[in-house]
Amino acid sequence: MSNLELKVYHLNFHQSFAPETESINRILSLANSNVDFLTKEEISEQTSIPTGKSSGKVEPHIYYAAAMKLITFEKVSGKYKCELTILGKLVLLEDPYMVENLSKLLLHTMLVDSHSLASLWSYLFNEFIPKVMNNFNNDQIQNAIERKFEANVNLTPFRTCYTSDLSLGSLGLIKIEDKEYSVNPHKLKRENLYVYAFALLSKWEELLPDQTEITIDDILNTLNFGKAFIWDEKQIRDVLDLMQDIGLVKLNAQLSPITIIKNQSAEHCMKNLYSLLI
Repeated sequence: MSNLELKVYHLNFHQSFAPETESINRILSLANSNVDFLTKEEISEQTSIPTGKSSGKVEPHIYYAAAMKLITFEKVSGKYKCELTILGKLVLLEDPYMVENLSKLLLHTMLVDSHSLASLWSYLFNEFIPKVMNNFNNDQIQNAIERKFEANVNLTPFRTCYTSDLSLGSLGLIKIEDKEYSVNPHKLKRENLYVYAFALLSKWEELLPDQTEITIDDILNTLNFGKAFIWDEKQIRDVLDLMQDIGLVKLNAQLSPITIIKNQSAEHCMKNLYSLLI
């Protein structure tokens, strides 16, 4: 199965499993070992990620790791061959056990990208949450998914993803109590500045590659920047100011709408993702 074909990730690709950072790490380590095509049972033996005949954590975590842009993989005759991306190599080098919240924020950002392979995560953060904002319940989210995709989906992995410390719960983005959801915008931290910039500039280079200067409206509506962090326009202006302070962009606030000039590349930001950690 090629990555092009993966763009039709079915809504329940996760089966019943949330992404666990430990299992993601083991998939990265496997990809780093340059092994040939393996069955999911052979991958389970090498990584200790449990699997069974009909379900298990191996296959969902391969898909999660690919959606997070940490690996690419091929699937031939039921066997998988995984390879690290440049981003995956960097994460494995800098934070091999994924203990840093910066790594978890990066994984979340890639997972919910507006062009993510994980269409459920992408839809919820880029379309559903911006419409309902701070609070919603289980019926609202299920009804919205059924209208959008004309399908039912197991939401347990999504809920667990943002509530379990084994997953991305430490980010504190979503709290759930008695099937009531409340979202908490990510708090801007200087140590994460290159994560924000990488998210912005990689989408800029993907969607508006020939433009070195764009408007704030482009950033909000074309690049969908900030939605992964549940930010409003003020918070986006604040992070752009910080990016300007370290020379990544230049703001022209005298124009209306304001424009942003690109001074650095996504590759530069990726290389420096961990550089501001104390």
